[in-house]
Amino acid sequence: MTTDVLIPERVEKCRKALDGYSGDDSFVCLIDLLADAMHWCAANGEDFHYALCVAGKHYLAELNDAQTEERRLP
Repeated sequence: MTTDVLIPERVEKCRKALDGYSGDDSFVCLIDLLADAMHWCAANGEDFHYALCVAGKHYLAELNDAQTEERRLP
């Protein structure tokens, strides 16, 4: 279980970013944002899938703050 008090804040920040992103419902806006992020990465020489992997690690760490330090290492 998490005690990360910032998660509701993060959810709200994401909701605000998705509101009206592409004029569709929130989930479609999320898909559009991710596709646009892929285009942005390609245009700027960044690795989208690496960023997604690191974001996944951050997400898991934020959900499970009871992990031991050894498990937190990349």
